[in-house]
Amino acid sequence: MRETGEPMFNLTLRDHLHLTFSEITQRHNAHAAKAQSRARWSRRLRGSEAVLVGGATIASVGAAFGNGQPLAIAAASMAGVALLVLLVSLTFDFDASARAHAASGAHLWGLRERYRSLLSDLQEGALSVDAARLRRDQLIDELRSIYDTTSVIALEDDQPKTSNAA
Repeated sequence: MRETGEPMFNLTLRDHLHLTFSEITQRHNAHAAKAQSRARWSRRLRGSEAVLVGGATIASVGAAFGNGQPLAIAAASMAGVALLVLLVSLTFDFDASARAHAASGAHLWGLRERYRSLLSDLQEGALSVDAARLRRDQLIDELRSIYDTTSVIALEDDQPKTSNAA
C-alpha cells in the first residue's frame, strides 16, 4: 500500500490471468522453436558424419587398390573432419536438448490450454471470482512444478547470456 492508502498495483484477476497466459504462451513457443532447431542441427550433424565416413571409406578402398597417396590423404582428411563433427555432436548433445525442450513445451501447452479455459469460464461467468482465484493458484503451483522438474538442459539454454565487461 502507498501512504495514500491506494494499492500499489491496480491488477485485476483477469489481468493477472492474461499476463500469466501470455508468459506461458511465449515460453511454450520458445521451447517448441528451440526443440525444432536443436533437432534440425542434430540431423544435419549426423548426416554430415555419415557422408564423411562414407567418403573416407570409399577413398580408403581406392587407396588400398592402388590409387595411392591422393586417396589416402582424402580418406584421412574426411575421417578427421568426421571426428570433429562427432565431437561437436557429443559436446552439444543436440538430441537431448531437443527432447528436453519438446517435453517442456508439451507441459506448457497443456497448462496454457487450462489457462485459456479458465479465462473463458471467467468471461462467461461460469466461475465465481473466488473459484477462479483457487484455480489460478492451482495453475500457478502447476507452473512452478513444471519449472522445478524441467530438465537442466532446457533451463541452461534459456539462461540469458551475460558478459563480464569491466
